[in-house]
Amino acid sequence: MTLEKNERIYNKQFSRNRYQRNVRIFQITGFDITVLIVPVIVLVWLEAGLAFHEILLLQGLFVLPILVLEVPSGSIADYWSRKGCSCLFHILFGIAMFLYAIGDNFFIFAFAEMLGGIAVSFQTGSETALIYDSLLTFDTNVNGRFGDIISKRMTIMFLGGAFGALTGGFIGAISVIQMPIIIAAIGHLTFASLIFWGYTEPPRLKAKTPAAAVMKALGSLKHHTELKAILVFNLTGLVFSRIGFWAVQHILVEEFLMTSLVMGFVLAGFNVCAAASSFLIRSRVNMLSNLWAFLVIMIIEGTYLFVLVQIPALFSILLISLMTQITRGIRTPIMQALMQQRLRSDERATFVSLMSFIGSSLYFILSVFIDIHDFSREQTLVISLIGLFAMILLLLGFQIRKYQKVPEIPVITT
Repeated sequence: MTLEKNERIYNKQFSRNRYQRNVRIFQITGFDITVLIVPVIVLVWLEAGLAFHEILLLQGLFVLPILVLEVPSGSIADYWSRKGCSCLFHILFGIAMFLYAIGDNFFIFAFAEMLGGIAVSFQTGSETALIYDSLLTFDTNVNGRFGDIISKRMTIMFLGGAFGALTGGFIGAISVIQMPIIIAAIGHLTFASLIFWGYTEPPRLKAKTPAAAVMKALGSLKHHTELKAILVFNLTGLVFSRIGFWAVQHILVEEFLMTSLVMGFVLAGFNVCAAASSFLIRSRVNMLSNLWAFLVIMIIEGTYLFVLVQIPALFSILLISLMTQITRGIRTPIMQALMQQRLRSDERATFVSLMSFIGSSLYFILSVFIDIHDFSREQTLVISLIGLFAMILLLLGFQIRKYQKVPEIPVITT
């Protein structure tokens, strides 16, 4: 779908300085401060006596408020303010981190996870929509420039993740294990201040009402095969890849007895690999934004889950994990580039929220099902592998149907 002329005319009053400042803040806030907690969070859970199915249930509780607020918050962003929603995300997430820092049992963690879920529901799609609308003001090659910006942000996020993993693991080893969580909380509140004072909302076509934004996003999903494929691709990342992410950490801690410091180095290596892949494709994002690239990424992630089920040697786990970090680095840029081209300004944040809502719903249902049946880690991974395989078949069906479309032959009547 081509960009509308009236969007460009509507945005012409937005100054170049404000546009450039928005992009700079967008890159700065891409620094993944939350990753500080990753090397210590599993240790915090185990120290509190949580079992693996309880850990997955916590992640299910994290997405529970997203189920309720995700789509309404996205439509509010399109109707009201992307800046306001992004600021609110960092404030609420910072508070959730403080609760995690003082918590020592499942119930406090559960409350913090739900507050974090509320926060994320306000953030999904808000900043990317704001940046894309900012780009509409000046750049004629909007899609190419947007892909470059997203790739750079992802590179910053992954490099920040590498630094945060090392720092969080080191701080957790020499101090109290909750200290990286406290630092992450302070970082989110700092980002909230930066967004509040720095971002400028570009003039744009706003949704008439939040309900109108939702209906338009649903209509786009119904009529565009590419958007359906993006939804399927996004589900694999939100559901099955997330389970693999937590499972590999559980394996490294439980089976190979890794400390927080060693986990920090391992996660740093993962993030450096993802940063490299994101940086290298920055000028090729549009070329890679297609359904075949989605299929290749999903097959690699399926191989990842299969290796984790087998639990082979440590070297095999680390090697296949590095391969998935390559796909992780390119997943978001190519998905965003393909998606934003097919959406209008008054539905961008809403559509991203809609995708997140569907993925969160599936993850929550799956996590509750696993917890009720008290499945082991291996059983959980097998279920995820089957689910991912089903998604691959569905995406392949979209691609085949795309090439099998035959123009209708008009019927001549007298």
